[in-house]
Amino acid sequence: MTTQQAAPSLTGTTWYLVSLNEGGASLSTKPGTTITAFFDAQGKVSGSAGCNQYTASYEATAVGLSIRAPASTKMNCNEPAGIMTQETVYLSAIQGAASYSLSGNTLTINDSGGKALLTYSTVPPYQMTPAPLTGTMWYLNSFVDSQGNPWSPGSTNPISIQFADDGKVSGNGGCNSYSGSYTVSGNSITMSGFATTLMYCGEPGVMDLESSYLGVLPMMKVYKISGNELTLSDGVGKITLVYDTTK
Repeated sequence: MTTQQAAPSLTGTTWYLVSLNEGGASLSTKPGTTITAFFDAQGKVSGSAGCNQYTASYEATAVGLSIRAPASTKMNCNEPAGIMTQETVYLSAIQGAASYSLSGNTLTINDSGGKALLTYSTVPPYQMTPAPLTGTMWYLNSFVDSQGNPWSPGSTNPISIQFADDGKVSGNGGCNSYSGSYTVSGNSITMSGFATTLMYCGEPGVMDLESSYLGVLPMMKVYKISGNELTLSDGVGKITLVYDTTK
C-alpha cells in the first residue's frame, strides 16, 4: 500500500520563485539567485527577494489573494548581474496579486485579469551543495526582529557567526566579539552562555544593531541551510536571521 503525500497548501510552505512576468513576458529567475515566499497563518508573507529580505501583509480566500506593499531590508547586491532589477520587478509584481491557484507542487499568482504574475515551486530552481553548519564563517545579511522590523548590517561592520565542532559558537556583532555554546538536534538549535567584549563603536546605528542582534540570538530555535544561505529562526516565524558565506 502506498501513501500519497498531501499536496502543499498556500500557507506553511516555502515557495521558490521559478518565473515572473515582466512587460507581458515570462522570465525565469536568474541563475545564482533564490526568491522565496512563505505565507503564514497570521496574514504575513515573508521571504527573500533575491538580495533583500521582505515582509508584507496579505489576505487570502479560497482563490482570491491580495498583498500589501512589502517592507524590505536595504542591502545592495552586485552579483549576479541584474539581481537588483529582478528584485525590484518581483517586489512590484507581488503587489499586483489578485488570485492564486495550486497545482501539485506549483503555486501561480495571477493579476486582476487572470494573467500569471509569479510562478513558484516547492523545489528550488537552482540546487546547490549546502555549506556545512560547522566550520563555515557565516555573515549576516539581514534579520527581522520580534516587532517585525527589518534590519540590515552595513558592509563596513559585518556581523558574523561560526559554529565549531566542539559545541562552541563565536562571531562578531558588528563591534564586539562574542562567544557561547550551542547544541543541535535535527534542525533544532539551542544557543546559550554568551559573553562579549566591551568595546564601543561610534558609527551611527552600529551599537543599536549589535544590541538587537545579540538580544535575539539566544531565542533562535531552528536552523535551515539552503546552498550557501543559513537561516536561524525562533520557530514561530517572528524572528529570522539570514546569513550567507559572502562577507
